[in-house]
This record gives sequence, structure tokens and C-alpha cells, in this order.
Amino acid sequence: MSVVSFIVIAIAFGISAMLLMRRCTEEVPVALSAGLLISLTLAVVHAAIFCLGILVGNGLRFSLPDGSSTPFWRQNAFSFLGMAVFVAVKMLWPYMGKRTRPMAFDLNAGTLRVLLFTVATGINGFLLGIGVGFVALLSDQLHAALWPLFTAIFLFSYLGIMYGRQRVKLRPRRWMAVAAVMLLFVAIAAVVNA
Repeated sequence: MSVVSFIVIAIAFGISAMLLMRRCTEEVPVALSAGLLISLTLAVVHAAIFCLGILVGNGLRFSLPDGSSTPFWRQNAFSFLGMAVFVAVKMLWPYMGKRTRPMAFDLNAGTLRVLLFTVATGINGFLLGIGVGFVALLSDQLHAALWPLFTAIFLFSYLGIMYGRQRVKLRPRRWMAVAAVMLLFVAIAAVVNA
């Protein structure tokens, strides 16, 4: 995968983090200094979980006994596409119905609960990381996977905290649809290039 693909994935997850933090701080505001620390924690945990997912995907990818996956590029790319579709639908689902509403978490609940919150909200990154692991080796592209995601989640989540404190109106369904399309675009590009 190219660095551009990892940047697009990072922006998509950054948008998701922005919507999540806006929703949480709109319900229960947090101080900006605490929000900075929460955003940093969220970025570190989500980037680590994403890289862990890539590592798991590397173990699951189709390859020959000697480790070469060249004959299975297309199968690995379709596995990535399947995971990307699943994650995109999972991200969009809470925003699609009038009765469904994404959950909001109390970010003032204490350090342990905030840490558990960051782990629980990183499941989409883990699942997509498994898909990415089918088409990219973590040992070859660790920095390309880690730093764009860390930076995007940190900046976008802190922006979401500021939006939530100010009760800035966003159109979450549109933003999440954009994020889902970005993920699908990267996966389709991987299939086309396979």
C-alpha cells in the first residue's frame, strides 16, 4: 500500500474520532487541558490497535510456505475489501436510522474508564488493520501506518472536543458517509492495483 492510502485511512478515522469526541463533550463538557490529554491517549491507543490489527492480518494473509504472497495478491486484496466494507457499514450503521443514535461517553469518569473507552472505540481500527495486514506488511510500512493515523486522530479528536464544548452543529451522517467512502476508495484501489 502507498503512503497516500494510509493518509486517506487516517483522515477517515480522524473524522470518526472528531464526531465521537464532539458527541461526548456535547453531553458532558471537559476542560481543554484534560481534552488535550484525552485526545493524545485516544491517538496513541488507536494507532497501537491499528498496528496490532495489521500484525494479525499479516499472520492471516494468503501466502506460500516460503512466505511469498505474490501469487495471492488478488485474494489478499479482496480480503481487505471485505474488511473495509464491514468496517464502513459498522461505522455508518448508528447514523442511518432515526431511532438509532451513537453512544456518548462521560470523559470525566476517571482515568481507567477513559482508557477503557479508548480501547473500546478502537475496534474499527483493529478490524480494518486486519484487512490492511492482508495487503501490507507491518515490518515494511510501520511508519506509514503509525504516524498519519496518530496525527489525524490527535488533531481531529481535539477539534471534536472543541466543537462539542461550543456545541457547534455538524452533519454527522454526512461526515461519517465521507469517512466510509474514503475507506472503501482505498480498498477498491488495492483491488484494482492487485
